[in-house]
Amino acid sequence: MSSISRRSFIGLSVAALPAWGQGKSANSYLKPGDAGYEAARRPFNSTVLLKPALIACCRTEADVCAAVKHAKDAGLPVAVKSGGHAFHGSSLNEGGLLVELSGMANRLLEKDTKRFTAGPGLKLKDCYSWLLERGRLLPAGSCGGVGLAGLTLGGGYGLFSREFGLTCDHLTQVRLVDGNGEIRDSRDEPELLWACRGGGNGNFGIATSFTFETQIAPKTLASRKFTAKGLDTPGLARRLERWFEIATSLPEPCFSAVILNGSQATVLLSSTKSAEGPAFVNATKALLQSGFGSKGPVTKPLGIAIGRYEGRPGPLPFDNVSAGFYRGFEDLRSAAGGICATVRETPGLIFQVNTLGGAITRGPDSAYAHRELPFLGELQAYWEKGTIPTKLAAGHASVRQALHDAGIRRHYGNYPDPRITDWATAYYGATYAKLQEIKEKLDPEDRIRHPQSVRLPNA
Repeated sequence: MSSISRRSFIGLSVAALPAWGQGKSANSYLKPGDAGYEAARRPFNSTVLLKPALIACCRTEADVCAAVKHAKDAGLPVAVKSGGHAFHGSSLNEGGLLVELSGMANRLLEKDTKRFTAGPGLKLKDCYSWLLERGRLLPAGSCGGVGLAGLTLGGGYGLFSREFGLTCDHLTQVRLVDGNGEIRDSRDEPELLWACRGGGNGNFGIATSFTFETQIAPKTLASRKFTAKGLDTPGLARRLERWFEIATSLPEPCFSAVILNGSQATVLLSSTKSAEGPAFVNATKALLQSGFGSKGPVTKPLGIAIGRYEGRPGPLPFDNVSAGFYRGFEDLRSAAGGICATVRETPGLIFQVNTLGGAITRGPDSAYAHRELPFLGELQAYWEKGTIPTKLAAGHASVRQALHDAGIRRHYGNYPDPRITDWATAYYGATYAKLQEIKEKLDPEDRIRHPQSVRLPNA
């Protein structure tokens, strides 16, 4: 972090100052059965039952260094958890050491440059509200409980990405603790910045500080929801195809998603510009002519509007995975009918596609490997409690197989699927070899790992 004066920040207090490596570690290690252990371990996905042998609840960078060195001395693997939404337990391990970072949620905004520095424990809800109070925006996701660290390290997209780029594209500096418990800084090692822009999620270090460029916050967000109900399988497929056609021509301030759930298709359309603008109006007309209904647009101040998409609080049972990146509907054409039939017949199963493209395609050189692909799919399964119902599990597997058979091979690492066998290529593409080199340099003993983390070159 560059040298700064106390006066150069907005909203800065002594309590907010990050103790980057200052002082001694205050770590104590929680064990199963200890008070506070379960709260520190608890994942967002309630079906994940992994139990670390030790949990280090870190508050400073020095705490993180001490925890990793302790794990090294004890021969324990390290998992990293900042308290967000790791879908399938990659933020936990069984019998190892968990570095828990939710207490490192510092926030600083530099007055002159408007650069924003945050700790890894900051959640999106707090990130948005704190910056919007100061007239700034860091383009990120929509669910309020998502952690800024994991989102950034895996890429980070949302309602504002087509206009401003990914969250990781705004990253200008990162500090992390490597597999030996030593501090690394991207000012000294620029390859760290490259890697942490989309390739650093629990792979070779524990990020302790992020610095981002910010954008002037739009004043409002206009949105409109469209629904088509009671559809048969061909009707769902037609609405899906038509949405792709409409979404392809949207300008960059607009975001859209289509959600298939049972016999209903829902479209979200949003814009940081007016709902009366020509692009928004044209898309609205096209959707209405395609058989969607709508109650009309809603325009709210940005902070209020974002709150509408915060998502459900956890823990809750689910099985959500990437459904792949697409160039357009043609990539899905051979699978669309089967996917629509399965979703229609499987309660709890949701298939969603989101718009990317725009400013994402012009982002900086980085480990994020899929910039050129303008659409991203999600496959979601939700149920009430316990293990996944048999019919829902079968439907989920059927859609995954249909996508695979259609040749969908590139996937978003922040929506991991533990069943993908070629995950290195799926998530990282041509960047994987360079990430392996960085892994070998920063974590030669493979201390920091999870089932789909970057492997050492000779492993």
